[in-house]
Amino acid sequence: MKEIDFKTYNFLKELKEISASKIPKSVFNSNIFQSLLSSNILLKEKKGKGFVVSINNENLFDIFFSKSFPVNSFSKSKSSNIKRYRDSKASQIKNEPIFLIRGFKKTLINSKELDLNYYTKTFGLFSIKNPIIIAGKVCFVENLDTFLRAEKVLGNNYIYFHKYGRIGKDSIKKIEANEYSVFVDYDFNGLDEYLRIKSIYPNTKLYVPNNFNELYEKFSKSLKGNKAKMTIRVKNSHLPEVVKIRELVLKNNKFLEQEILTDD
Repeated sequence: MKEIDFKTYNFLKELKEISASKIPKSVFNSNIFQSLLSSNILLKEKKGKGFVVSINNENLFDIFFSKSFPVNSFSKSKSSNIKRYRDSKASQIKNEPIFLIRGFKKTLINSKELDLNYYTKTFGLFSIKNPIIIAGKVCFVENLDTFLRAEKVLGNNYIYFHKYGRIGKDSIKKIEANEYSVFVDYDFNGLDEYLRIKSIYPNTKLYVPNNFNELYEKFSKSLKGNKAKMTIRVKNSHLPEVVKIRELVLKNNKFLEQEILTDD
């Protein structure tokens, strides 16, 4: 983004509320600004004879600002800016988690508005390294096959994520949302992934269908050949949803695959 964007957002960050007439048209009409409005991170309200724009969700706005405008990212020297840019790029090479994403709405990804519906409908998914995302509802899906049709179970209001490899804490800490869900196999590995994500975002919910007991009774499979082992995290958890599934698996030596929920 340009320096005019920085000055505008910094002005808003300091004052919390500014007159809409003081926002440059190029900034106000940009996809990024409009996405911040549509996601209720910013609010435009009638006040007196005109309109004001205020910060509605300060936490998400701060995340957006810090990622879009790193500290000291602007200087009078063009060469200094280039050097900082190169240094910042070099620092990102160490760890580049790859995510597959599916969704049906326009979403703010790496400070750019992206039409996920277009990519999902046209190509099946969207892939990205080191995602910085601000969204309404997100769902982490354990298995690839289920990820490709998860909306059959949870609908089109979620942005669905599937990571290439194990989900680590650092890989998802830049995914900010109002709601987090986890859709996994109902076994020790699935429970551990749920608890790992919940340790970062405490409001995360494990998706468990209303007819879980019936599905488990009818479609559960033997753990024989399943290498999943119960971690200390799963063993020591007192969360009701974890205890219920953990005890079922231990008692019956069976688990339920998430694919059962998306199969026709």
